[in-house]
Amino acid sequence: MDIDTECIPLGHIQTYFDLRKSMVPEADWLQKRTQIATRNPHEILEAIIGIDQRDFYRNANIDYQPGDTGCFISTRQCLALIDQAVRALEMPYLGLPMGNLMTISHHGMAGLAAVTQPTLYACLETIRRFCTELFPPLEMDGRIEENEACFVISENISLAPYSHFFFELNMVSFYNIFVHLVGGEKKLRRVEFSYPEPAWGHIYRRYFQCEVRFGQAETRLVGDPELAYYELPLANRLMAMSAEKTLFENIPTRAIRLLPLRLRHLLVRYYGAFPSLENAASDLGMSGRTLRRKLAEEGTTYQQELDAVRQKLAHEYFLRGGESVTELALMLGFADSSAFAKAFRRWTGVSPSEYQERQHA
Repeated sequence: MDIDTECIPLGHIQTYFDLRKSMVPEADWLQKRTQIATRNPHEILEAIIGIDQRDFYRNANIDYQPGDTGCFISTRQCLALIDQAVRALEMPYLGLPMGNLMTISHHGMAGLAAVTQPTLYACLETIRRFCTELFPPLEMDGRIEENEACFVISENISLAPYSHFFFELNMVSFYNIFVHLVGGEKKLRRVEFSYPEPAWGHIYRRYFQCEVRFGQAETRLVGDPELAYYELPLANRLMAMSAEKTLFENIPTRAIRLLPLRLRHLLVRYYGAFPSLENAASDLGMSGRTLRRKLAEEGTTYQQELDAVRQKLAHEYFLRGGESVTELALMLGFADSSAFAKAFRRWTGVSPSEYQERQHA
């Protein structure tokens, strides 16, 4: 998958931009809901609901006809849509108010399937699966550790220059959903962003009623570990299954057929004992020769995908407080710590020890 791979269902992206479904056409309401004070909120309201759809898609080189449910777009085209919206509204922080407008109901069947899971962890796992299918440029993952639980959002490919838009939108939206489900009974400890504080950093603190940190190792929501087992008030297994079925009947997906993503997910499952190319190919239902050819067609190799997974796992190991380079090298399948250190420097530009020092700092 690269920036021009058409793997994002346009039907899903339209939930970002068709905010008319969840908006009351009053400027005062918009200003209150988005928590943004403007000199002329009427103009912002008009801009949000008045962008001509045909021009909007045409300017992003998207051939779309109303009612077309099988249209897929690339990451490049998606970024072009974001760029138009940000420029039209002159709001570089657009992800924050858009995320705040996206309630559970705005997420449609995806939101219903998530919030009717039995526990918060199951809810986040459902969101993770949906993200893989509906927006493969992003990856979401839930982790439970000894002292905290977290929900992590990361990029599979670069979304620059609008990475912050997607992080802002999803973090605010999921934070609000958390508050809606859990109420005042439980609170998150903090939210963290993996980039330096932007010029509009002060606006972030209007949306999160907890500590906000920038320049962190990951973008994530962080809370107490027992939150993972919190029983959701809307739990209904039959409704969850029905909502998910309806979702994928109405929004077709392609991500599950993207071989590099399938391979990465397979490799993560083998953490500690990565398979050979031949064994991985067998698990994926093809020969080693076919796997090599198909990966080459996608502009990658088995080694590149393995290195990407190793880098991600190494990053998570250090983030969780792991300190033994030798242990990590063996877990990632390197012959010794020096071979791992050489690879780690190639990935990050620094040695493992330098990376750990930065983490502690």
